[in-house]
Amino acid sequence: MKNLVLYSPPAAGKGTLCEFLKSNYGYEVLSIGQVLRNNRSMDTEVGRKIIETQDKGILTPDYIVAEALENELKKFEGKNIVIEGYPRNIDQARMLDTIFDNYIVINLAVSRKVAMERTLGRVSCKKCGKIYNIFNDSMKPKIENICDVCGETLEIRSDDNENSFNVRYDIYEQNSPSILDFYESKGILNIVNAENSKEIIANDVKSVLGE
Repeated sequence: MKNLVLYSPPAAGKGTLCEFLKSNYGYEVLSIGQVLRNNRSMDTEVGRKIIETQDKGILTPDYIVAEALENELKKFEGKNIVIEGYPRNIDQARMLDTIFDNYIVINLAVSRKVAMERTLGRVSCKKCGKIYNIFNDSMKPKIENICDVCGETLEIRSDDNENSFNVRYDIYEQNSPSILDFYESKGILNIVNAENSKEIIANDVKSVLGE
C-alpha cells in the first residue's frame, strides 16, 4: 500500500480522514505540528533550532522542518505513513519528495464558504480529542457543549474565527496552484470532493487506495 500525503485547505476534514486511515488501514499519522514538538524535546541541533525560532515567534526554516520530518520518518520504517499538515509551499513539497518514498497525494477539495461554516461551527474535546460541529446535525454532540465520549466540556479553538480562517485559506490559495501542479506532473495527485458525505468520501478514498 502507498504512503500518503494529505494536502488540503483548512477545515477540509483531514483529521477525520486520518482517523479513518488509521483505524481501517493501520496507517501511522504524522502531523507536522507533532513532528516539530517531538524534535523540540530532543537535545539535538535540529531540536535546538526549532526552539530558537519558535521562541522568537518566527517560522522555522524549511530545511529544519524537513530534517525534523526525516528524523521522525526513520521511526516508522516498514510502516504505511500518512503525512498531514505538510507541505505548505512548493519548496517544502520538493524537499519532501527527496525524503519520502512510494507515496501518493490526496487533495481534499472544499470551497471557502463550506470550509468557513465548518470552522466557525467546530468544537472539540480537549481530553479525548473528538471533534464536533454545531452546524451539522450528524456531527452535533448529543448534549449541547458536552463530549459524547468522555463527558468533558467542549471548547472552541482560539484560531477558529473568521479572520484567522481567511488568513489560513488565503495562504492555501496562494500556494496550492504550484503544489498541485507539481504533484500532477508526477502523476500522483488524487482530488477528492470533501463536500460530500463521510460515506462517499470514504468510498472515494478506498478507490484511490485501490480497494
